[in-house]
Amino acid sequence: MGPPSSLRITVLYNNDFLSCDPDAHDQAARADVANAAAGVAHALAARGHLANVRAVDAHDLYAALAEIAADPPDLVFNLCESLGGEARHEPVVPALLELAGIAHTGSSPLALGLALRKDRAKELLRSRRVPTPAAATITTLDDLASVEMGFPLIVKPTREDASVGIHSSSVVRDRAALRAAVARVLDELQQPALVEQFIDGREIYVSLLGNDPPVALPFHEIDFTDMPQALPRIVSYRAKWDPASEESIGTRPVRCILDEPTRLRVERAARAAFAALELSDYARVDVRLDGRGTPYVIDVNPNCDLSDGAGFSRAAGFGGLDYPSLIERVCVAAWERTRHVAEQQARRRASLQQSRDAGPAATPTARPPAPAGAPVAGRPVHLRRGERRTRADRRGAR
Repeated sequence: MGPPSSLRITVLYNNDFLSCDPDAHDQAARADVANAAAGVAHALAARGHLANVRAVDAHDLYAALAEIAADPPDLVFNLCESLGGEARHEPVVPALLELAGIAHTGSSPLALGLALRKDRAKELLRSRRVPTPAAATITTLDDLASVEMGFPLIVKPTREDASVGIHSSSVVRDRAALRAAVARVLDELQQPALVEQFIDGREIYVSLLGNDPPVALPFHEIDFTDMPQALPRIVSYRAKWDPASEESIGTRPVRCILDEPTRLRVERAARAAFAALELSDYARVDVRLDGRGTPYVIDVNPNCDLSDGAGFSRAAGFGGLDYPSLIERVCVAAWERTRHVAEQQARRRASLQQSRDAGPAATPTARPPAPAGAPVAGRPVHLRRGERRTRADRRGAR
């Protein structure tokens, strides 16, 4: 059975960018989440759903979630990308939603945490035989002595997204440039650097929608034709967030057309990455294609940007799926994956309403004690479609 034609949905997003330095290196990326939340709510309303938007930050998070739990919606559309200006806090909101038994869109706390640690994500991809460039994690400049990969290389921060910390100088072709790029990440972003083999080829984005298995939307790629010859063919922070920059002008997203064998190789690699990190509902996998047609996964983006006009919605448009329909499809995927949670919330709302109708004298019936030896009930954990497993079950499975 599918979801009701009209769902009560809370669109939850982080507003920590309001208290951040307006000149901070990642301010533009953080502030864009408010536009995404407004667009998602508008799209849901266009499809007949009742959507309200709620902004949260670390200081009011618990109060906001208590308010939501008191009268839970059918679904929370989770767009929280950080808390307190820290991207590493992205898993906190879905973790608390799951603890409260509130169904939400997007990937689990574990999947979000893994994807945010690019070095750990790469280790997992390699262990699952997902093609990804060779790389080394650098925590101090002394670690550079052990890097034996051939140039060119690209230097990335290990714990950022939205191209934060990626600059034209991030692609390096000698030891001096490598040292300078790593030092910049260590000093400015205060985190380890990921030194990765640079695949100088086509950059393709694979948008995946749904679960078991996800559907691959039509690919799009970056056209680097107008990129100045002196600059590397990458999507830097300026390319994403400074429309007037030469990097932005030189990185035009276009429909990606591949021969069928190559398309299948790219799709298999993206699906394998989605499965390896146990993502849910929607994600974008970034792939570089070398000159021999070999795909390499360079980044995995759970809960990727769903703004109208961003890469995911553009891919949906290539396939004839308009923006409101896309956002609804994300909700349907989450509903089907967590429908038992939604059913519990519907029963709880009905019980609350009955209590209100009965007046203040009504008291909830106490739950009888479980008989000796009975299984212990636990809260539902983040599940895929058709699964139901409690925390107690998980403890017993260890």
